[in-house]
Amino acid sequence: MLRPIATIVAAVLLSRPELAPDEAARWAAIVQAEAKARGFDPLSMVALVHSESGWHPGVVSPSAEDYGLGQVRARFVGACKKDADPVHSPSPECRAVKESLLDPEQNLRVVAQLITDNRKLCLEKAKSSALPRWLASYQGLNFPKQKRWCVPAEKTWKVVKYRELLLKEAQKPKPPAKR
Repeated sequence: MLRPIATIVAAVLLSRPELAPDEAARWAAIVQAEAKARGFDPLSMVALVHSESGWHPGVVSPSAEDYGLGQVRARFVGACKKDADPVHSPSPECRAVKESLLDPEQNLRVVAQLITDNRKLCLEKAKSSALPRWLASYQGLNFPKQKRWCVPAEKTWKVVKYRELLLKEAQKPKPPAKR
């Protein structure tokens, strides 16, 4: 779904009002382009990032597993996949991956790829690529040993509700521009 850049910028700034508008616009352009190319609603990605980091690009989880805006789990990305212990003993290549995930633009592109991958997985395993399903998968709510895939939980529904808030805000009439 294509949404205007202004709508995506407003959604990002609703999540993090103190963010510089030019930075929000730069990130919104990436979100819009990735969402358009991959066929998902950009406001879903805005809500996901709101939940994961509050739009703070330098965030690393306390476990040192998750990086950047989308709190991407580094052990599943690039060179980190090959490391025996990517948290405590990362290779130089894995350290470079982790550093790249702290770059907001790169992180957003990885998040978009993960959304695509999770949508595909949920369609295959749960026969649905609906937002709550792929979002649950993104959040790590797959249980292969129990053959339970893409199972939404409370944290999933919080993101879905925040997206609904963003949709309501996007539909509000805008005040006329000042001259």
